[in-house]
Amino acid sequence: MVTKLKRILLEKALIPPGLDKNGNLKKIKCMHISYKHKENAYIINLSNGIQKLVKNNVSHKSDNYEQFTVDINRNVFVKSILENIKYEPVYSLKPKKVVIDFSSPNIAKPFHVGHLRSTIIGNFIANINKYFHNDVVKLNYLGDWGTQFGLLQYGLKQKNISVDELTNNPIKNLYEVYVHANKLASVDDNIQNEAKRFFSDIEQGRSNLENWRKIRELTVQELEKIYRRLGIQFDDYHWESDYNGEAIKGLMETLEKQNIITTDVSGKKVAKFNNRNVTVLKSDKTTLYLSRDIAALLDRFKKYKFDKMLYVVDNAQTDHFAAVFDIVGKLDKQCKQGCEHIKFGRIKGMSTRSGNVVFLNDILDEARQKMFDKQRESKNTRTSAINEGTCDILGTTAVVINDLKQRRQKDYVFDWDRALQSEGDSGVKLQYLHCRLWSLEKNSGVTIPTNCEPELLTEEIIGEVVAELARFEEVLNRSLIENEACIIVNYLFRVARLVNRMFNELKVKNVDRELGSQRLLVFHSVRLVIKIALEIVGVKPLYEM
Repeated sequence: MVTKLKRILLEKALIPPGLDKNGNLKKIKCMHISYKHKENAYIINLSNGIQKLVKNNVSHKSDNYEQFTVDINRNVFVKSILENIKYEPVYSLKPKKVVIDFSSPNIAKPFHVGHLRSTIIGNFIANINKYFHNDVVKLNYLGDWGTQFGLLQYGLKQKNISVDELTNNPIKNLYEVYVHANKLASVDDNIQNEAKRFFSDIEQGRSNLENWRKIRELTVQELEKIYRRLGIQFDDYHWESDYNGEAIKGLMETLEKQNIITTDVSGKKVAKFNNRNVTVLKSDKTTLYLSRDIAALLDRFKKYKFDKMLYVVDNAQTDHFAAVFDIVGKLDKQCKQGCEHIKFGRIKGMSTRSGNVVFLNDILDEARQKMFDKQRESKNTRTSAINEGTCDILGTTAVVINDLKQRRQKDYVFDWDRALQSEGDSGVKLQYLHCRLWSLEKNSGVTIPTNCEPELLTEEIIGEVVAELARFEEVLNRSLIENEACIIVNYLFRVARLVNRMFNELKVKNVDRELGSQRLLVFHSVRLVIKIALEIVGVKPLYEM
């Protein structure tokens, strides 16, 4: 991908023409920018896996990589970056169709912190793919099938609860019913067996599902309230029950005809994976997660014709998805090629004052309340900013940024004080910086110029800030390739530290108007970068707090 900085370098003839011969510039893998204030120049180091790129350049080989360095006049570089700061990437000639399966909670089970991570990470991956103009489908695949369904039906019947009584807080009510039924089943095998029989009946189409459809509808309505707080809207909801025993009977027969699955001595349908048998269908022909996920994947490929199918699910499901992809690949190689399991680690230690958290709403409510308390105590808070909406956004920001600053596959311990701090590397600090930059733009008394005059921007701190701004699209590109939001978040923390220095060292007010205007252009450019980055990671930027 030729990013904005590479295009600027080409347009200004700052990279030898031979470098882009045969599209070599697109293959650059790494770009490092350093600023030499005393030399009034920027040094750009580029490297990739091509054996030889240019002849007349400072270059050397290292580990089969060709590396080369370009010196650029400071004024040319500063002007180029600040006049092209909008950072809108060029449309790809062939945008990819990317389907992302994320969040995916279960009906009657709590929307816990594992679903929270899937939701936050999946939303970021959707946003950054959209930023680079890929065609994205955000898919929420809800768990509404399995023996738990039979237990829930038993619990509703045993407690004599009708579906109409679940309209007030349905998720918590269903959870309480499920927990009650599960406790009964743990000491009475007859209840567990009755739940299994009930599930087997509905698998084979021998039982009415009207009540279950109503429960699903209520659940989605409740979930969408939570997703709105996170600024997420799904394109499609799919259900495990879409791939019940009756619905996938034809697929199972196809897999059997092609010897992808066979029948073992107990009557189960099994497939070979990693030199062992994995069960695809139980002996009573009821489905499992594996059989339903196989059917769902093949169905998605048929429906969406995707280039990529991404599953944002925790590390514990690694073997499961490896088996899904392996079995599907034996039936349809093209379908398997675009599939990837985006793994993540677990959050430990997240709880509220009332005890252990089970529902996402509890987490977000706790974050909002804690931010309300902190805002009320802070001397820097504007009175008009202490409201429920602002505190909700701040609390959500704190939770999201605290999660995404971690490496995706890393387990981490959640700490409320660290997440909500206004100093250090936190979401609250980034929101505060965006508000401060916006306030400067509105109250500086000067306007943002169209043209940059780098001769007026001589300070070393400006040179360092511009070097970071120049890296922005490269940072986004790397984050896209690696599906790692922490690359963006930690970049924002570096920018924040530099900009706080710039606030301390540079005045915009009470200086020559032209000088103040040019300095404001730098601050404005930083704010645009912060705004775009926050939106990509799934945070709504605030303008007052």
